[in-house]
Amino acid sequence: MASGLPDYYRGVDIAYQALSQMIVRPKYGTATGAHASESAVPNGIVSLLSVAGKGMIYGGTVLAVWVSTQKNSIVHLKIDGSYFVSASFNTLNRYGMFAEHCFHYRIMKFDDVSFEYAVAIMYGITFETSFEVLYQERHGVAATVEALALYALV
Repeated sequence: MASGLPDYYRGVDIAYQALSQMIVRPKYGTATGAHASESAVPNGIVSLLSVAGKGMIYGGTVLAVWVSTQKNSIVHLKIDGSYFVSASFNTLNRYGMFAEHCFHYRIMKFDDVSFEYAVAIMYGITFETSFEVLYQERHGVAATVEALALYALV
């Protein structure tokens, strides 16, 4: 026979659940920002930002502006030494990846007239040892690319 309050009023019983850890808030430190502006090597890959440590990405952007068309150039995100996700501005635009959290990147700006392209890196990507933002230029032009990342380390 049941007694007391219904089960849905009961708190989490860690011993009963046999959980090794329960996080009720992000257990990361103070938010930190990193910014870089680099010249992309024609037909090459350049590292825009590199952060070592354990933590979480709160968000970021990669911008390629006022250069000849860079729509097929690729933004790479490397997590813990492995390529996590890679996508070109054109691919994100073609598949309509504009909404937040539709993918690990979303297109913020795609302008073939003014040659302005920008992607946003989504919130909540965790890393154990490092993360790196890279840019692969695919048009044979030395483009200036900017990147900004907000993150926190444990």
